[in-house]
Amino acid sequence: MITLKELADECSVSIATVSNILNGKSNVSEKTRQRIIKKIN
Repeated sequence: MITLKELADECSVSIATVSNILNGKSNVSEKTRQRIIKKIN
């Protein structure tokens, strides 16, 4: 299982950005959101 920190590091974003995406916050660009979601899946 990957941690938030590992995912953030791999995608060159902050842990907060990953957390915001996972919690459905809308303050993240769609491009970044798609990149993170693709990495999760």
